[in-house]
Amino acid sequence: MTTNTSSINSTYDFASMAALKKGATGSLSERRSAGKEVAKEFEAEFIRLVTSAMQKASEPLKSDLLSSNSLDFYQEMFYSELGHFLAQKGTLGVADFINEAIEFRDQTGGQET
Repeated sequence: MTTNTSSINSTYDFASMAALKKGATGSLSERRSAGKEVAKEFEAEFIRLVTSAMQKASEPLKSDLLSSNSLDFYQEMFYSELGHFLAQKGTLGVADFINEAIEFRDQTGGQET
């Protein structure tokens, strides 16, 4: 059974995340595909953390006129989706680095069971 893990379109797409988890326990090709998707999700989380840190660093510059909990919540959602979008495009290359490291480990026989 082939699991389609390439359709995770949002950080909040829990059904696709469950399919990704199921694919990680399947055949070798399913595990490799799931590994690539997990690397992309890691890159998305990394980008979200970086943008969140940038937002917190600029808080002293914020005006009290435009400050609210709702605005902060939606900005955090925006940065999360932005990170996911950029990770899907392969912008930073973090996912590629992770995939290359996994392939190198597999080729050198350092594979864990």
